Amino acid sequence: MPFPKNLVALARFGVLGCVASSAFAQELNLDEAVSRAWARNPALQAEGHTLIAAERQAQLSGLPPAFAIGGEVENFAGTGALSGMSAAETTLRLSRVIELGGKRNARIALGGAEIARQRDVVERRRIEIASEVTRRFVEVLARQERVAIAEQDRELTEEIRSVVARWVNAGRNPESDLLQSDIAVLRAGLAVENAERELASAKLALSSLWGELDPKFTAVQGELAVLPPVADFATLAARLPQSADQRAFAFETDALEAQRRVAAAGASPDVALSLGVRRLETLDDDALIFGVSVPLGTARRAALGVERVGAELAAVDARREAARLDVHQRLFALYQELQHARHVFDTHRNDMIPKAESALTLNRRGYELGRLNLLIMTQAQQVLVELREAQVDAAARFHRLLVDIERLTATSGAALP
Repeated sequence: MPFPKNLVALARFGVLGCVASSAFAQELNLDEAVSRAWARNPALQAEGHTLIAAERQAQLSGLPPAFAIGGEVENFAGTGALSGMSAAETTLRLSRVIELGGKRNARIALGGAEIARQRDVVERRRIEIASEVTRRFVEVLARQERVAIAEQDRELTEEIRSVVARWVNAGRNPESDLLQSDIAVLRAGLAVENAERELASAKLALSSLWGELDPKFTAVQGELAVLPPVADFATLAARLPQSADQRAFAFETDALEAQRRVAAAGASPDVALSLGVRRLETLDDDALIFGVSVPLGTARRAALGVERVGAELAAVDARREAARLDVHQRLFALYQELQHARHVFDTHRNDMIPKAESALTLNRRGYELGRLNLLIMTQAQQVLVELREAQVDAAARFHRLLVDIERLTATSGAALP
């Protein structure tokens, strides 16, 4: 099954770029990450084995009733005239149940419906794995950006410390400014270390999806700051009736309909036939025997089975309607959050960060001219760092929300091999 087309669009546009990775740089792009997870994720492999089990069960259910062979010995090892084997009657019998009412065809149809339902489970699990890979991929991208911000802040802090040291040595500023700058450098170093540790955790969380507990990649490729356009809410909502989750209800309904046919077929009683040979020792002769048996009460049992399945079908319909209402409101809430995340990102990028950068430049110049104290300049620097981190958070949130929306609306008609 190909990557769900909506998620493919996400992968190929913006944040998740698909530049071919370099084996030497050990950089990872989203397509490679998803491919690894699809090939090696244990949960997905488990669903694949369950599909094989469903196929074997369908083959087993489609077999006709087996022949049975049996025998019995009567009137032996008794007393008097029945002692030993002289009066024994030995019977060898071959029997088989003859199914009526189309039971075998109904079972074959049920097996096919169960296979189709399990194939759909595998397909939905592939979509879920792709979505989770994308979420964790975005998290690694965000953590990479945070490391870069922390390193930039450390470099700036060290530059400011050099300026402070120059003015302190010149006697223009108090030595306490230098001590404060030393503390700031140490704190910036700790921030870098913390960001690097969080990045390592995010990378492990990503690689664990394909069973790799020691990530072999050094970085992931993507542009977190590129927010792709999104269809309007009405367009997204129109996809919901054909979504993978809604299709699951259709497959469940098909399987239950097949179960109802099996139950209805049980109203026709099966006929058990047997044919055998009996050896009569007292007469020193052989004789054929023939037997027929028909169960009673099958119609009532079948009716109860049909009613049970009918109730389950009604329950599925109710769950489908409840899910339809729930997913619509979830999609609306996600869409509102997505729009807000874009607005937050744009506001930080276009307005707040440029102003903070200008403010820091002016404050630094004012400090060097002796017009401002160190506290004002360091506060301006801290505000800039916080705004840059907030911009990264807004971008990452946008992409995670977009993944959630794509998951809700994902459709795929591709058949699995």
